[in-house]
Amino acid sequence: MTGPLALLAEDEPQMADLVGFILESEGLRVRIVHDGLLAREVWAAGGVDVAVLDVGLPGLDGVSLCREIRAAGSLPVLILTARSDDSEIIEGLEAGADDYVVKPFKPRVLALRVNALLRRAVPRTTGPLRVGDLVVDPVTRVVVAAGREVPLADREWRLLMALVTRPGEVVSWRKLLAEVWEADDWLGGREMVKAAIYRLRQRLHDDTAHPRYVETVRGAGYRLKA
Repeated sequence: MTGPLALLAEDEPQMADLVGFILESEGLRVRIVHDGLLAREVWAAGGVDVAVLDVGLPGLDGVSLCREIRAAGSLPVLILTARSDDSEIIEGLEAGADDYVVKPFKPRVLALRVNALLRRAVPRTTGPLRVGDLVVDPVTRVVVAAGREVPLADREWRLLMALVTRPGEVVSWRKLLAEVWEADDWLGGREMVKAAIYRLRQRLHDDTAHPRYVETVRGAGYRLKA
């Protein structure tokens, strides 16, 4: 698996397995730890793209670890809490958490929020993303295909980013719906994604019958040809 790496720090094994399964179903790689001190070691080793931290971790609590992570950089952090009162939520957000989820939660809600954090995160790469003759600059949002600059609407840009950050990987329409539209599965969602892919191909001057960039994988989804 080549997806983003999530650090999951949760001391309850059953909850850790559930959250890990949800994240892996979204295409993430997951490193599960059960105490805050080990979570700190994994984070400090580098390579983590998003951290999901339970508040009540042994050794080093999730809020304290979040505070250390935020002091060191901009890694996206989501706090898991079993308390719905404002005090713990406010404490986590003041420590630098980007979002929070209160237990018990709906699996899709957690998946959507983690995907939203990854999408908003500044890419680790310092330069443009290049796939063949397609060049995408995440900072300036300039897209060049076959030497020609391509103007994109915001939704088209987000759709392209969802694909270009996973070159060669098949991305399901449900995952695209969640990442680009921030929506769970709904009636007509598949056709909405299909229509958006068609418009993106038009922008890129891509041949639908013989696509150069965005390929349809029947029954599975779409991928950017690497």
